[in-house]
Amino acid sequence: MQITSPPFERWQELPGPDELRLIPIGGLGEFGMNALVVHTAKSLFLIDCGQLFPSEDQPGIDSIVPDFAYLEAFSERIDAVLLTHGHEDHLGALPYFLERWPVPVYGTAFTMGLLEGKLKEFNLWSPRHMHVVDDYARLPVGGGEIQAEWIPVTHSIPHACSIALHTPWGVVVHTGDYKLDPTPVDGRLTGTARLKELGEAGVAVLLSDSTNILKTTPTPSEQLCREGLRDAFHKTKGKLFIATFSSNIHRIQTVLDLAFEEKRKVCLLGRSMERNVTVARGLKCLALPDDLFIDAKEVSMFPPKQVVVLCTGTQGEEMSALSRVLRGEIKGLKMVDGDRLVLSSRSIPGNEVGISRMLDTAARLGAETTLEGLGAIHATGHGHREDSAEMIRMVRPRYMAPVHGTYRNLKCHGQLAQSLGWSKDRILFLDGGECLQLHRDGSANLAGSVPVGKCFVDQGVDHMVDARVIHDRLILQEDGIVVATLQVDPSTGELAGDPSILTRGFVVLSDDQAYGELLRETVRTAFEAAPLEIRKNKDLLIELLRQSLRRIIRKTTQTRPVVVPMILDSMPTA
Repeated sequence: MQITSPPFERWQELPGPDELRLIPIGGLGEFGMNALVVHTAKSLFLIDCGQLFPSEDQPGIDSIVPDFAYLEAFSERIDAVLLTHGHEDHLGALPYFLERWPVPVYGTAFTMGLLEGKLKEFNLWSPRHMHVVDDYARLPVGGGEIQAEWIPVTHSIPHACSIALHTPWGVVVHTGDYKLDPTPVDGRLTGTARLKELGEAGVAVLLSDSTNILKTTPTPSEQLCREGLRDAFHKTKGKLFIATFSSNIHRIQTVLDLAFEEKRKVCLLGRSMERNVTVARGLKCLALPDDLFIDAKEVSMFPPKQVVVLCTGTQGEEMSALSRVLRGEIKGLKMVDGDRLVLSSRSIPGNEVGISRMLDTAARLGAETTLEGLGAIHATGHGHREDSAEMIRMVRPRYMAPVHGTYRNLKCHGQLAQSLGWSKDRILFLDGGECLQLHRDGSANLAGSVPVGKCFVDQGVDHMVDARVIHDRLILQEDGIVVATLQVDPSTGELAGDPSILTRGFVVLSDDQAYGELLRETVRTAFEAAPLEIRKNKDLLIELLRQSLRRIIRKTTQTRPVVVPMILDSMPTA
């Protein structure tokens, strides 16, 4: 979402003693990359540090992380990162952050268990910097003027929390991701009594999740999935393949419970699935007999009716366990007639085509892929509108600031607050990078925007990928490339021969003699008409030739391929 507010002119100055800054550097105007800067004269820390997964118009990119430009001006003062829960959109950027600033990280047990595995992959795990907190723990952060309290909430991952900041400016409640589930699988309820207690004592600001604010139906409980998944067990004559997010331990627990009841063996597939189940069992978030599980090579030893395959790959990811099964790459495990595939998840916007293609492949192999006759097989981890209303009623903040989601979501959340009696001047709409200032007299204002952006990560390189690279990749994907090569006699500065033209992915092939001659003539004419000072400067000459070719190509084909002029010094003849 483009920043439209004026710049915050003093953003590089240390906050004054009267000032508390709350600055979202991700997660506003988008779903994902959640990160909130909390900054005072004595303290500077983050709540969450998430990544965003790339879309199809970002080829070659593995992940997208926040631009930490705001923090660079205060590099020596960063105190910590506080985590609400273990989803990638809340902690996935930590390897890139901690490589730059190896500060303490605080989170609940399962959150830190997931983070340990991630940081070990990057050789960044440092036990002395990692701190596990319990539900309702309250700890000083940074300079000690602020205390953070972790309040349990129900979500689609164990040990999720809201974080309440107790500050001299009042209490700030950051909900994180949550829903008000009265029957969670693990029995861990949202700490509504504590939230009400805070509300009665007085809360300055509520930063509340807006993900599902547009949904007006009651929020479904995770327990609803049990009957739908049980239907799938009963209606499947062959192997039952269930794909779900590997972090959804509650859903995994339900599947394992049903498998035990229905006397099916469970084959776990996918590195993250195996890792997360191991972490969950170690923390007693999962408790089942060891003989429930079998290896993929053992599947053929059991009748199909006695097997359930629990795997990753709900979004059609090419390298996921499910995709590998569909391509026949898992030794001893094939999908055949009589099997069933259930995607126990929601489709992330933008992944619909890949998911449809995957389901079609499963159907071609003979598997049943429809959900006809099944009850609910997925329940969201984000509360619908009524949960958002109840959160506002419980916390009763002086100021309400919707977070997490597109501007449409934030606006709808603000309208909900208005309907509950909050006046417009008490509802603060933050944009990405916009600084919310709190003052000791209880007032608040939007101070303007600080520099924010996205950093693109390609695992094949050891640095961030510039946005211009993404732009060029898209052009290559859509319109191809045109390479023009000129040989220049270094002694005379004249052309040593005809320019050559090579194209790939371009609408007109380089062996089209008439069009190739048009491009060669364009290059030749531009070179010969160039002033001497441009001919002597290779960079200026290359840019002149590029612009000349772009103009003629755009005029004749209405396309914009990448144009690469190359100037070579001709070799002297013997």
